[in-house]
Amino acid sequence: MILGELSAGSSDFLHMERFVNIGSPSGFTDLHTTSPQTCPRGDCESFYLCSIEAPDSITIEEYGAQPTFCTQWQMLVHPDQIGEREFDVCTKIDRHAVRVAPTSSSRTVKMLDREGWFLKLSYKGLIGRVDRQLSRVHAISATEVSRAIADAIDQTSLPNNFGILREVYGRVLVFSSATSPNSEWGFVAREPMPYGPLERAAILIPAFSLFSPDLKSPDDPTLLIQLIEKQDRNPEDFLFDDLISPLHDAYFSLLIHFGLQLEAHAQNMLYALDDQLDIIGVVARDAESIDKDFSLMDELGLSKPYTDTKYKRLLRSDYNYQIMHSFMFDFKMGEYLTKPIIRHAGERFSFDQELLEERIRSHNAKYTRQLPADFFPRNWYSYENIVHDRTRRRPYITHESPRYR
Repeated sequence: MILGELSAGSSDFLHMERFVNIGSPSGFTDLHTTSPQTCPRGDCESFYLCSIEAPDSITIEEYGAQPTFCTQWQMLVHPDQIGEREFDVCTKIDRHAVRVAPTSSSRTVKMLDREGWFLKLSYKGLIGRVDRQLSRVHAISATEVSRAIADAIDQTSLPNNFGILREVYGRVLVFSSATSPNSEWGFVAREPMPYGPLERAAILIPAFSLFSPDLKSPDDPTLLIQLIEKQDRNPEDFLFDDLISPLHDAYFSLLIHFGLQLEAHAQNMLYALDDQLDIIGVVARDAESIDKDFSLMDELGLSKPYTDTKYKRLLRSDYNYQIMHSFMFDFKMGEYLTKPIIRHAGERFSFDQELLEERIRSHNAKYTRQLPADFFPRNWYSYENIVHDRTRRRPYITHESPRYR
């Protein structure tokens, strides 16, 4: 993919999502995915979602602000899932309800009309290393966190180079029958463009597309290499000023001022470019995955405008309270995004990578001093490269010498 040929249309964005994407370092991206007819790496450019109508005995729960287009269907279902037993009770099924394109996350799709909104769908079964069934707790967390971050942006309480793709609406069907006792099936609607100052962005580049080869044009330099070559600054300054410090500033600003912890790995972060192809900020997506640190909110005197469903909630009494802070910062944002950017740039350009890491640590020290002294553990933590049994405690791996704090 050639940087200078990027356009604002959805086709280039979808190409980056699907094919300028080496996948998760876990290796599960291609191992556990959707059907060949709907998966991101497949040849299918688009497919249809199914819509269903359920009897009156099924409870419908709604959260957030409903987009107009959502009135057309009771529930939208991924075609791989329409045979699930929950839908045996349906009074009507339309297998060609709306045409969508797959994105990098497989069960999140982009509508090819309706202004290009994204839909995060329920998917019973593994995608990557996690079962992706979407229930009420996911819809509640997605919409409440999105609203809180949007309010913070409105109050200019966050950096002006940060934006979010809000998940503004969720709908969940609650099935309760002999065949599907207490089963919940939902979707979340995500806006197509960033909320806040970055709504002016001309191009959005998924973070993983910076350092991934284009599977369709493998001889093209990566977008990161092309961006560095475009600069009149040295690589270290560009990496720090345009790519790394905005990312870390967003993470710590949300944490210190609102008690929210981004899952800021390469899948969930986007870089916003203007029409001159200069980077103007970072954009978060997947608000549902953001941690709500209730104990930190209490200790910093922050409000908690959230329903306590226990989902994505952190408390000091949790056995892994400190570990989760390290897991999100050191592992997810560090090893899965910051480190690949630096290492990939270092393969082509000469600069002192250790000096850049020290510069990042010094930059982040002004934030860590504002957190409780025991917020982060002394070491840092990752986890085993396996699919974990959620009924058991996750086995974390301890490492010495945190790289970016």
